[in-house]
Amino acid sequence: RNFLVLKEDKVRLARYLASGASSPAVGIIDDNDNVAEIHGSGGDLGTLLLLDKESLGKVADTSIKKHKLSDVRLLAPIGSPGKILALAGNYHPHNSLRDVDVDIEVPQFFIKPRTALIGPDEEIPNTNGTSTLNTIEEIELGVIIGKPGKDISLSDAYDHVFGYTVVNDFSGRDLNLHPDRDPSHWIEWLNGKWLDGFCPAGPWIVVAEDVADPTNLQVTTKINGDIRVDGNTSRMLFDIPHQIAYISRLTTLEPGDMICTGVVPLPDNQDDEVYIKSGDVIEGTVEGVGTLSNTIGK
Repeated sequence: RNFLVLKEDKVRLARYLASGASSPAVGIIDDNDNVAEIHGSGGDLGTLLLLDKESLGKVADTSIKKHKLSDVRLLAPIGSPGKILALAGNYHPHNSLRDVDVDIEVPQFFIKPRTALIGPDEEIPNTNGTSTLNTIEEIELGVIIGKPGKDISLSDAYDHVFGYTVVNDFSGRDLNLHPDRDPSHWIEWLNGKWLDGFCPAGPWIVVAEDVADPTNLQVTTKINGDIRVDGNTSRMLFDIPHQIAYISRLTTLEPGDMICTGVVPLPDNQDDEVYIKSGDVIEGTVEGVGTLSNTIGK
């Protein structure tokens, strides 16, 4: 059959390094893990972010270079996003509901720098003892913006979503600063999210048309093979349309911008965060999107 012409195929886009290649490429992946390389992309998704699934299939059909997924090294799915926007405190606890009126309150966003972005299977720097004292993982559903927009309405918000990925909003909980400082200031919490390598993402982008209901996806975190967190995007306080509408009131959303939609809370019977240590393997899975795996450096 032709490449990616069946409607039942799940279309994935990835950035990668092929064997023997000196620069990144972009490819479209079919259900059989065949990768159709997009000629001349230079590793940039560019105008592909403005295409729908059918159009991407036609682009894949024109590819003259193919790979097997197992033969390439996947990179972060967006090479240089204009904005990485992350949401704090966006989930109800596991067994209760927070009293939040989403028509009155607004989501709490912060920005992570592009230098934090790394890809699947890349090593997360071990900063414990240098820049940080403690670090934790935060596996989240990532939204990739396609169609640009400003002042986007709730009803139009999904029209601006190109696809979905998995993101780890890795965080330094305690920075290694002067011991006499006031450690309670919120800026330290924020600065702990800015370190290089503290935003793994991947392994690819699944186009929006192939994620039937982003409001009902299981999100699971494993550390060294053991489940630490297991929840569902149905527990979000502010859903994706509310996030996009609010952000776009303040700033223009552009193709390739990435929104990290918030972390699933710890189970009610687990009061304390368990800190990450050297050599730990973090696996984050979002149902229907994929699994992102990274190891903590030595």
